[in-house]
Amino acid sequence: IEKLSLSIEVLVGEEDKLFGSVTNADVAELLQNEGITVDKRAIQIETPIKVLGVYTVPVKIDKEVTANLKLWVIKKS
Repeated sequence: IEKLSLSIEVLVGEEDKLFGSVTNADVAELLQNEGITVDKRAIQIETPIKVLGVYTVPVKIDKEVTANLKLWVIKKS
């Protein structure tokens, strides 16, 4: 998971504000598309992402093991 760099394309309005937000369920779906099944509750996004940018998303693998996923939130063209 730490070697992955995933991108999600989102619709944005004025000042690059997202319509809606990117949630842990969205990240779980991206990982599923890569062939990695992770419970959405293991993805630790504290508040939904509402701005374009690059984020480090903690994914709890086990009680004491957390992997950091790089997530790019980019504008849908």
